[in-house]
Amino acid sequence: MPKVSKRADKTIASPIRKFLPLALEAEKKGVHIYKLNVGDPDIPVPADFWKGLRSYKFKGVGYAPSPGIREHTQAWIQYYSTFGVKLEVENLLPTIGCAEAIMLSLLVMCDPGDELIVFEPLYSSYKSFATMAGIKLVPVTLKVEDNFELPSESFIRDRITKKTKGIVLVNPNNPTGTVLTDKEIRMVVRIVKSKNLFLLSDETYREIVFGVKPRSVFQYPEARKFGIVVDSVSKKFSGPGLRIGSIASFNKNIMWAILKFAMARLSAPTLEQHALIPLLKHPRKYTGPITAEYKRRKNVVYSALKKIPGVVCREPQGAFYIMAKLPLENAEDFVRFMLVKFRHNNKTVMVTPAEDFYITKGKGRSEIRIAYVLNTTDLNDAMKVFGAGLEAYTRMKSRK
Repeated sequence: MPKVSKRADKTIASPIRKFLPLALEAEKKGVHIYKLNVGDPDIPVPADFWKGLRSYKFKGVGYAPSPGIREHTQAWIQYYSTFGVKLEVENLLPTIGCAEAIMLSLLVMCDPGDELIVFEPLYSSYKSFATMAGIKLVPVTLKVEDNFELPSESFIRDRITKKTKGIVLVNPNNPTGTVLTDKEIRMVVRIVKSKNLFLLSDETYREIVFGVKPRSVFQYPEARKFGIVVDSVSKKFSGPGLRIGSIASFNKNIMWAILKFAMARLSAPTLEQHALIPLLKHPRKYTGPITAEYKRRKNVVYSALKKIPGVVCREPQGAFYIMAKLPLENAEDFVRFMLVKFRHNNKTVMVTPAEDFYITKGKGRSEIRIAYVLNTTDLNDAMKVFGAGLEAYTRMKSRK
């Protein structure tokens, strides 16, 4: 038998999805699982999406243009204008979800063997995409005890080598729920400008922030020459299965390269581009209520975690995730325990172990990510089950 490629061998299984077989087995036995592992919220997509879909007038569903359906692209431009960023049609291209936008960005910024500076913990797909593209991610480790704040400018500069091509920001952050301050963004912009590097800013959760205004690196004029912004409708409109994202840059060379890649993959989905036009044109109508709901959910989870002895966490400022350090050695073993052995009134909870959100080996072994994607009633019960499970696991380990 021929062997698969080295890149295939080295690509990690998603830490968010790899426990699905255990969950399915538990569900076969009638166990109710509160799934707090995947960023797949129970909030319905806005009704105007379905209206937009029904207004599709053509009998066939042909390829969309590689640069995107013009009305859809213009709707993205109108969306960006709501927070003071003026783009032109040639500055933005719709993608097949933010995942494709990330992948295309990495391919544009780097050749095999090049390096990107990232802040860990980070969204695990960056690790997979980097492996697939032959790119080395150079981690700067952030700590929950420090609220995942960025280190000093000199510390980041010390990680830059001749092979460094750029810096990646995920803001608001998945998996930590933190939001970068104006000072932190200005520091990173200053670094990329002085070192002639790319700046990739993943702003998927831009509107889902608590107590601060939505922010983009494009609001910093000095970042526009170096910046690439990737985005998605998945979270802001609660439609992760719609698979529409975008990639934007003021740099014409970047966008021409992106367009060539886009031609190779043909096009983003036609029907979804059409149906999302009204949502992108009037985003606050939808993102305001969605954000308010996530704030309520955040309060439930954070309050519950603070009451559990030995748990270390910080209050999220955005997105719909929280990272927590648990009083145990192996969070992956704990997740397995919850799915295979623990039952509380025939219920259990599924969260994500955090080790694979890190690049540095051994980091995050005692940490988990919770996605507060369920309604507050279910979350209240889920956190009671979680607390009982952690207590049972700790008691079991102490007897061994």
